[in-house]
Amino acid sequence: MLVINMSGSTDEGDTEYGEAEINDRGRLTIPKALREDLNIEGGTTFTVVRQGNTIQLVRQLPGLHTVSTGRDRDEWGTEAFRDAGRATFGGE
Repeated sequence: MLVINMSGSTDEGDTEYGEAEINDRGRLTIPKALREDLNIEGGTTFTVVRQGNTIQLVRQLPGLHTVSTGRDRDEWGTEAFRDAGRATFGGE
């Protein structure tokens, strides 16, 4: 979550990334260094939340998609799930 505190104060331990200015169309550019640190790319969607004098930009997570082969659990058998676990996490 990215929080913009309109009161001008910062919490200890915060990192400053310079200044940002809202243009005449209401757009705010997030400094490049912060975008890189948070892996924010063009097209990233945020929900804007106001809490008193604070504005929060809450990044929206992409939707998850279920991938299926069309087989049910009985068709796979129990060994397939054990093998998938070993392949993913290693070990026995």
